[in-house]
Amino acid sequence: MRKIIQYKCDYCGDCFDSDKTCQTHEEMHKRVIRARQMLENGCTLSQINKECNIWRRIPENLKDVTKDHCFTISYWQCCDKPAYQIIDIDINGRLYLSGCGSWVGYYGAWVSIDSNNLRYVHDSGKLFVDPRYKQRLKEGW
Repeated sequence: MRKIIQYKCDYCGDCFDSDKTCQTHEEMHKRVIRARQMLENGCTLSQINKECNIWRRIPENLKDVTKDHCFTISYWQCCDKPAYQIIDIDINGRLYLSGCGSWVGYYGAWVSIDSNNLRYVHDSGKLFVDPRYKQRLKEGW
C-alpha cells in the first residue's frame, strides 16, 4: 500500500501531483479572472496580455481588438457577415466568440487566438444580428 498525495486547485478542482504545479495552475486562474475583467472593461487584447500574460504572442491583426469588435466566420451558420464577438477567455487562452449569424439564433464556440476564424476583424458598429432574432434580443432572450 502507498500513500498518495495530490493537490487540488481551489478554482476548478483539478488535482496535481506537486504543490508547485498546482500553485502555477491557480495563478493562471487568477490571471484569467483579471483578463476577463479587463475584456469586459473594454481593454484591447494587447493590454490584457501585457498585464496578465495569457498568450505567448498576439497576431498583429488582433492587438487592438476589444470585446466590441466583431468577426466574420462564414462557415458558422453560413453567415458571411460580422456577427461574432469575443465574450470570454478560458484558462488555456482560448477566446469564446458568440453571436447571432442566422439559422437557430445565437451560436458560439471556443477558438485559439491564432485561429484563422479571427482573421476578419470589423469595427463594433458593423455587428450583424440576424433580424429574425432582434426582437428576442430586445426581450432579453
